[in-house]
Amino acid sequence: MMYEPGSQAKETPGLEDYLSAIRQRKWLILACAVLGLAAGIAYGAIREKTWEASAKVLVNPTNVGSTDGRLERPVLEREREVVDSNAVARLVAEDLGITTSPLLLLRDLEVVFVDDSDTLELLYVHPEADQSQDIVNSFASQYVSKRNQEATDLDDATILEYQTAVDELTAQIDELEAEMTELERLRRAAAGTPDATEFNAQLGEVRTARNALLNDLRAPSSDLSDATIAKNTRTLPAEVLQLADLPTTPTGFSDNILRALGLFLGTGLGAALAFVLHRLDRTARETGDVELALGTSVLASIPSFGMAYRSGSAAIVMLSGGRSARVQRAREAFRRLRSSVQFLGTTRDAESFLITSARPAEGKSTTAANLAIALAQGETKVCLVNADLRRPTIEKVLGIPSSQQGLGDWLGDQSVTNIMVSVPGTPGLVVVPAGPPPSNPGELLATNRFASLMDELSEQFDIVLVDAPPVLSAADASSIASAVDGTIIVVDSNRTDTDTLLRVRSEIDRAGGTVVGAILNRDNSDGGGGVLRKDRYAYEKVTASRASQ
Repeated sequence: MMYEPGSQAKETPGLEDYLSAIRQRKWLILACAVLGLAAGIAYGAIREKTWEASAKVLVNPTNVGSTDGRLERPVLEREREVVDSNAVARLVAEDLGITTSPLLLLRDLEVVFVDDSDTLELLYVHPEADQSQDIVNSFASQYVSKRNQEATDLDDATILEYQTAVDELTAQIDELEAEMTELERLRRAAAGTPDATEFNAQLGEVRTARNALLNDLRAPSSDLSDATIAKNTRTLPAEVLQLADLPTTPTGFSDNILRALGLFLGTGLGAALAFVLHRLDRTARETGDVELALGTSVLASIPSFGMAYRSGSAAIVMLSGGRSARVQRAREAFRRLRSSVQFLGTTRDAESFLITSARPAEGKSTTAANLAIALAQGETKVCLVNADLRRPTIEKVLGIPSSQQGLGDWLGDQSVTNIMVSVPGTPGLVVVPAGPPPSNPGELLATNRFASLMDELSEQFDIVLVDAPPVLSAADASSIASAVDGTIIVVDSNRTDTDTLLRVRSEIDRAGGTVVGAILNRDNSDGGGGVLRKDRYAYEKVTASRASQ
């Protein structure tokens, strides 16, 4: 976590927070990603697939609806309504021989405008691909047929009107010409008689009437000719530009996209959930968390040893022959801790340190034993005091018999004198075992006799380390804290929360002790899990190879 400096410090998320959340809860993110992928696959399998087919029709200028018979540019909105009408839907149903009602047919039809053109695109969605293709093609064909038939009917009506007028005038002219022929015959038969003059006058009148009708016939004849030519040469009001092909992919997202989307959303949800849990988690997983809660620096971060080195004598990695990368990193971490403790003793003029933790099973005894051995290997005279009289562990991990007299006997019986035990194979390290568990460990550790023991040991040894019970489990550690020069808190990065550390600091302060440092145990912030990184200790392989020789 990031912490803003100042008295009003507050947590602000940074990039390391997100990376830490992802690293610590990578399995949660992976599980969410798998669930998202499975959900995408399942949805793709159970969803009802629909298929969309597309056809296009071109709308040309037409005389339909014109008041003067001239061609007019089509109004696409009106044409769209014609396509999407019950009349066309009924024609489609008849064409395909289906009983589906027009309303149901129109429900899945969409007519859209094609930009910068007089084209309409017809889109039809249906659960069956071939039905989608057939229906949309029928809509396009029936609309075109309807529009073209309307134009043909209008042309035929116009031609019929002109033809009727021509036929009527022609019939009248034929009657007048027949009458003229009869009058001409009568006039010739009455030649030289007074009747010839009368027939001649009548013949002139009929001829004048016929000529007038001939003049009247010119206009409808011309209109009839123009209408016939226009019908035969005019562009069709509508035509099919593109019939629909058989759809090959369903509408919506493809199965592959659904899987990718499910994987992406699952991963994103997992990352978000991991970060939320990370922000809500009060576990002191990082040095910044520990330092903020305890008000002191972290002296070292000890990585996890591995399952084979977590109990018994195998936990003393400073003496084990393990050559794995984890064990090598753990040894180097204890050597860095040794340097930090030596520097701490020099700068604070401190010789005795209490090693404790907040609660049991956080690795305090193992840490104290490995630190003591690391100090001894650095040619420092060290005394390790097992003041955990309730549940002594030091003897087990160092292979010291638990039946012999120890600290509890010395504190309860002044006749007991020599309780120090040398550790075989580790010159410079002396252990004060706990001895048989007494009935009143808290009272024994709170006596002046224990404080005087600390003074005596500080004079004999360069550094004295005291392993004590957890602070929040017993009052023993608080009693010891005032008798040593400083207290070092072992923090389990997987279990100890910051609220607990605040209580530990408060208990030590109230007892008159001084928290001088902390050790972050089982720290996997470098990636852990045996995953090699370029920035890790570069000489692990060399050290391991030498150890095997």
